[in-house]
Amino acid sequence: MLPNKWIMRNFFIFMAAVLSSLLVFSCEEESPYPPYKGAGRVVVVYISANNNLSNYDDAEFGVSYADTNYVAMLEGYLPAQGSGERLLVFFHTVDDSPRLVELSRDRKGNPVETVVRTFDVESSATAECVGSVLSYVKESYPSDNYGLILWSHSTGWLPEGYYENGAPSGYANPADAPTSPMNHMDVYGNAIVKMAGPGISPSSFGNDKYTGEEIDIIDLAAAIPMHLDFLIFDSCLMGCVEVAYQFRGVTDYFLASPTEVLANGFPYTHIMEPLFKYSTESALKEVADLYFHYYADSNSPYATVSVVDCSRLDGLASACRAIYEENRYKVPDLDLGAIQPYFRMNKHWFYDLGDFVESLEPSATLMSDFRSAMDRAVIFKENTERFISFEITDFSGLSTYIQKPEEPYLDEYYRGLDWNIATRMIAE
Repeated sequence: MLPNKWIMRNFFIFMAAVLSSLLVFSCEEESPYPPYKGAGRVVVVYISANNNLSNYDDAEFGVSYADTNYVAMLEGYLPAQGSGERLLVFFHTVDDSPRLVELSRDRKGNPVETVVRTFDVESSATAECVGSVLSYVKESYPSDNYGLILWSHSTGWLPEGYYENGAPSGYANPADAPTSPMNHMDVYGNAIVKMAGPGISPSSFGNDKYTGEEIDIIDLAAAIPMHLDFLIFDSCLMGCVEVAYQFRGVTDYFLASPTEVLANGFPYTHIMEPLFKYSTESALKEVADLYFHYYADSNSPYATVSVVDCSRLDGLASACRAIYEENRYKVPDLDLGAIQPYFRMNKHWFYDLGDFVESLEPSATLMSDFRSAMDRAVIFKENTERFISFEITDFSGLSTYIQKPEEPYLDEYYRGLDWNIATRMIAE
């Protein structure tokens, strides 16, 4: 039987304090990145884990990934009290009511947890809750420099509930879908991810165990009340061009994975320091590299990650629109099995954007314009050679949906995404 989770957590906190005191005497290495020159950056980690990602008794996992990541933060860099920097963690798990906690270090280097507010909400997987928490942060911790990490289950741009309940593999009737995988996919592999597995209901973003609520990305983007220096998704499949474009007016930089994210999440012991110490672009590149090598150098070597400069996304949209206008008629006849996938379990809604565009065989001029636009927008990308059950041979850094004649029920929703309004991939 596992010990009480709070006993475990307090033990880890004690060990973190011991390690921190030892680290005081270590030598600091000179950073290769330019320092952050702003004042009083506020970083918010929004952990919506009222689901199996925080349940010690879960038969599938047997561990609380939410608590593990929280303890990892206490072991790493924390802003010094009185420094003007703020690290705020919104924390909602199956055993704890939602609360906002400020993490810092006292003058002796000990981690300090200060509960600044509890929230009387049943579910944190709603746009209303996200808006309420971030509005409180904006009012109580005014700053010109905010960063946000969103942590939970997710399924990219898909409408709420569609990944779990929609028709798989492009079949209008789910009962008609094959029970065995198509192409070279297998059902699922040997690594625990933040959404794959029995009994897990993944979502657009967030998933509440009791209410079943999820957050549509359109509503999620609209709920963020402040402009962000950066937005990081510690959740599956959010490295879509559709998601990045939906948030382009909310954040300067965007970091996410086009594939699933293994359930251990980001290496929080290491990523907080660059977020506070480096310039925004450099910080995001360092965090992405730390995330990538955390998995690539492990016994579960599966990871993809990209950093996007959101100011360059309109240029990418213009390049794609020109290509779609010229080549849209070719889409229904594409061999989707020949285009780089980022999905498993027959959830055929995520393909490599670059590989998709190349498959349309646009003119040389349009293809050159597209490649230049991608290079400007995707400023950092890394991938392992495979992700659990499929190889990655083409990696542009962003995924995309490819319209399929047998999936008209997705068309209406997709037409409303900012990306499709800008590019008219689905025109009619």
